[in-house]
Amino acid sequence: MPLIGEQSASVAVPVARQRRPRRSTVRHGQASCADYGCARAECRQAALRARRRRDEDRARGLSARVPPHAAARWAVRLREWGMSAQEIADRAGLSVTLVRRVLRTPAHDATAPDIARTSADAILGIPLPHRRTPGAPGSPGLTDSAEASWLLADLARAGWPATTLAHRLDVNPRTVAEVRDKRPRLRLDLALRIRRLHRDLINLNPAGYGIHPTDIARTRAAAARRMAATAT
Repeated sequence: MPLIGEQSASVAVPVARQRRPRRSTVRHGQASCADYGCARAECRQAALRARRRRDEDRARGLSARVPPHAAARWAVRLREWGMSAQEIADRAGLSVTLVRRVLRTPAHDATAPDIARTSADAILGIPLPHRRTPGAPGSPGLTDSAEASWLLADLARAGWPATTLAHRLDVNPRTVAEVRDKRPRLRLDLALRIRRLHRDLINLNPAGYGIHPTDIARTRAAAARRMAATAT
């Protein structure tokens, strides 16, 4: 394993400039872990995927940073439903310091500093915790499908068939294809499950989990055709 600070020959990730907080909840496999200097392959790959996602957002005219107010409103609601700032941070894969700052954001303060789009999406992707109060809302609402679409496409490029992903997500394969290719919005709880599934599968070989090599090759070829079609 290379020393911390060295760059991999296959994956170039900038040398970290941040100091990891003593009580950081960032885990291996997250882009933030590489930002703190972790040299594990899974962390460097996560940082590379995050950079590619930001590049794709910029290519579509999307800002890498967004106002924090939508995320702040949702974080406040999560807290009202009993989640602490630490629990929100753990579910979103963010630092508790950032979550606390978002929670303190005034509702109509136009001068509040922007936050990363990925951080906002991570907070917005947390479903409301189960509450046993009669009549309590059961659906956390909808969110933009851009991140989920990218994550599903990334898994397809890695050779994971839509049928397998649908089975693990407990949805219809048609839902996977629609979210990946054309559905503009999806349920927050499904977005969160897709994020977790991507984190669990992206560094694994589908062949080692019962996927036939022919299906892997077919899935990768279809993903390449979709990417070529969107690039033209």
